[in-house]
Amino acid sequence: MFSGWSFRSSWLFLAIGVFVGLVIAAGFNLSHSPQDERQFYDGTNLVLGSQQAIPQQILALKNTSDAFVYIAERVVPTVVTIESSRLISTSELQKFHDRDELRDFFRFRVPDELRQQGSGSGIIVSPDGFILTNVHVVDKADRVRVVLQDNREYDASIVGLDPLTEVAVVKIAASDLPVAPLGNSDSVRVGEWVLAIGNPLELRSTVTAGIISAKEREIDIIDDTYSVESFLQTDAAINPGNSGGALVNLNGQVVGVNTAIATETGYSAGFGFAIPINLAKKIMFDLIDKGRVDRGYLGIAMQNIDEKRARALSMDKPRGVFIDRVLRGSPAAEAGVRSKDVVLQVDTHQVTKSNQVQALIAKKSPGESVVLRIWRSGREMDLDVVLGRRQETIVTHRKPTRERGPSGLGLTVESLTRERASEMKYTGPLGVIVTGVVRLGPADDSGIMEDDIIVEIDDTRIESAHQFQESIQRLEPGGVVILTLSRFNETIHVFLEVPPHE
Repeated sequence: MFSGWSFRSSWLFLAIGVFVGLVIAAGFNLSHSPQDERQFYDGTNLVLGSQQAIPQQILALKNTSDAFVYIAERVVPTVVTIESSRLISTSELQKFHDRDELRDFFRFRVPDELRQQGSGSGIIVSPDGFILTNVHVVDKADRVRVVLQDNREYDASIVGLDPLTEVAVVKIAASDLPVAPLGNSDSVRVGEWVLAIGNPLELRSTVTAGIISAKEREIDIIDDTYSVESFLQTDAAINPGNSGGALVNLNGQVVGVNTAIATETGYSAGFGFAIPINLAKKIMFDLIDKGRVDRGYLGIAMQNIDEKRARALSMDKPRGVFIDRVLRGSPAAEAGVRSKDVVLQVDTHQVTKSNQVQALIAKKSPGESVVLRIWRSGREMDLDVVLGRRQETIVTHRKPTRERGPSGLGLTVESLTRERASEMKYTGPLGVIVTGVVRLGPADDSGIMEDDIIVEIDDTRIESAHQFQESIQRLEPGGVVILTLSRFNETIHVFLEVPPHE
């Protein structure tokens, strides 16, 4: 989750206040018998007292609440948890800590590498496992794991990343998945209700409500000259972990991909920002179908117009976007666009900010035509521009990397001798001692550590390394076994997933 941004919904408090006020007002109009002051729900209609029906204003609020419930029940199963991890060198930590401090922290031995973990959200967009999310949720990850709402888990491969829009797509090997309905973000209006669905702060399947508080926001979180920022702004509570989750309208349709929060603390401070789904869809389909992003290219540099610039351009008020420079040989230059022109419209869309123009062009593909309405020397004109192609996006296709080691489970073992057990002050039954654990392997994922002593696989006693090898060779790929371990003379049980054959 990007820092700098978050939210609380003042509209929700206003709605609650209206609700309470209406209930009080209704109470003054009733007789004050104890029976009439009772409130109950008869299964169909909310009733106040024994005779008088609840006011229509309150029923309207109840209908809104029912709509939220209906939407949540249908969309929550389509939003997943995405867990990512990567290895980082402890040499990086030594820039900030001396080796003695690290040795004390890790108890005796400083590892060469550490696993850095993060989590976010994703939106299922196809029954066969394509999932829409944010670049920063999965970028640079050595392993990506997807957890469905029903707790099924899958390793995921990265289909593609587009850093200029923060859109990413991952894929799991699954079928018959529930799919989120995608809406039309161009029709979203400021003030309409939306729900944010995701997994903030490791609280899975969290739903918050708010409104669209602004559109086409540019907040400078994507550090690139050609970045496309035209976010939907909402006061529905979003926190770290919501990234990649769904922003949903009252039709139950996804209108945005939650991406960033406004914050000075790292947590919600009032506003969140989502990539409009129309932009995200275009990028997503390019990544899935072509393996790259085919982005329309206009070839202009722009400035926003304030009151001073408007007067210099002999305009009645600030409007449009000033063209600072037209790149030589660009589609804009070939169509006759000039520096000092002002773009008033792109097709039928009026524009007042440069990021609006960028977002509108980003939704187009090379070879498509757009009509620019231009202000030039005190008059308006229309110019047809055939968009070119930008060559800036390189897509990375990666599958999860899971080293398995000699056992296939990502660990090595030796038979535990009585002498070694005595040195360790181990008093339990002899088994095999874990001598190595492969980073990001199945054993590491399950929490197995060096010097753990394995005494059982499922219900089979393990007394030697040879018996251990024979036992794991009989395990079914894709199954899960229970290992009984001794750690510091305490018995624990570890659930270990047997990796499939490659």
